[in-house]
Amino acid sequence: MDKSRFVWGLLTGATASAVAILFTAPKSGHEVRSQIRATSTTIKHDLSDVKAQFQEVKASLQSLITTAKEITPEAVQGIKESVDTWQKETAPIQMKIQQDIEAIQKSMDELQQALPKKTTKVS
Repeated sequence: MDKSRFVWGLLTGATASAVAILFTAPKSGHEVRSQIRATSTTIKHDLSDVKAQFQEVKASLQSLITTAKEITPEAVQGIKESVDTWQKETAPIQMKIQQDIEAIQKSMDELQQALPKKTTKVS
């Protein structure tokens, strides 16, 4: 969510509620002005709290980004090393499987040659 839209919505809501309270409460002018001052002070305090919370979120995000930038290269390097190790360890197995496949293919070819060929009758 965009910060300015959030703050704008908060201000609009606070203003609308203040206006609604002023018009619905039958009070004297002095009481209304006092209430406006109190509401204004409350809104200012709430806005400063929201601003502080935004600053905390911003600092947390910056910290997260910094940490991710530090950890990501290490993780990628670790993954690369693991893949290289796996490839080296499985290379002999892959060669053996390839040899077995070639032997099976050769046996199948020999069997095909040894079997009598079927003759087809033409009607």
